[in-house]
Amino acid sequence: MFQNIRIYLNNHRKKILVGIVIIASIIILVQLLNFLVGRARNREQENINVNTSRNLEEIENQTNVNLSSTQSAVSGDEISTNTLKSDVEIIGAFFNACNQRNLEDAYNMLTDECKEQMYNSLEVFEQAYYNNVFNGEQKVYTVENWTGNTYKVDISEDILSTGKSNDGYVKQDYVTVKDGKLNINNYIGYTQFNETTEDDDISMTILARNTYMDHEEYTIRVTNNKEQAIQLDGLSNVKSLHLEDSRGSTYSAYTNELTQAMLRVEPGETKEVTIKFYSRYVTNKTIDYIVFSNLLVYNSQGSESEEFKANV
Repeated sequence: MFQNIRIYLNNHRKKILVGIVIIASIIILVQLLNFLVGRARNREQENINVNTSRNLEEIENQTNVNLSSTQSAVSGDEISTNTLKSDVEIIGAFFNACNQRNLEDAYNMLTDECKEQMYNSLEVFEQAYYNNVFNGEQKVYTVENWTGNTYKVDISEDILSTGKSNDGYVKQDYVTVKDGKLNINNYIGYTQFNETTEDDDISMTILARNTYMDHEEYTIRVTNNKEQAIQLDGLSNVKSLHLEDSRGSTYSAYTNELTQAMLRVEPGETKEVTIKFYSRYVTNKTIDYIVFSNLLVYNSQGSESEEFKANV
């Protein structure tokens, strides 16, 4: 056997050497191409990093605000320099006003919806926000785009002005820029609806939604045209009352904050109720329905359960 192999190698030595040279050349060529492509990518990334660093430095110099990145922390998308500069300037003006105790100026930088939903007077703003975050002291802050026009702001002690040790304390706030003004304290914004769903003598109209960083609140108007009283949820299952998004994902209600009396609607009665849901803010999430999967209809024998899906 070995004799046959030796004879074959001797007879085809030239072809084998040519094959080895060709294979070696291909391997070397592939490695060379990979090296050149890698260098090109590294140079491209270096240029991106240099440009990003320059943009970051330029915005920080122009706004005098510490900025973590020119990219969204959630999507990684690069934010327009003009948009970033404008938004950071507005956020910086608000926090600088708070640092200087110009509370009226700071309060006037809030959107009307933020004032209405969170701080309906300057006094409430001072007690509920300023005293909690600043409490008469200077703070330093760093701004980072989180998603869309919402920014995460890390707020910490200003060691130079207070002489205190920071001890790692950082307070986080999510601030949303809308039409040159701000929603603060994790409040994203207000959306008004007028979407009505009617089924089996029950009418539900979604009136409004308040969106926060970690939950959503929906205000609905319910009209009961039945001859029997109804209750929107039996409160026996934490998942029975929920939101449903366009992908079929569900988000349960804070049923611990609801009572049977709040959800009961008598025959012929129209009632408004606000329900909070465990629904964290994501820019690309679309809520399609509020689902009442255990709506109770009372009768002489007790109650019967049915499902009602209200369009959002």
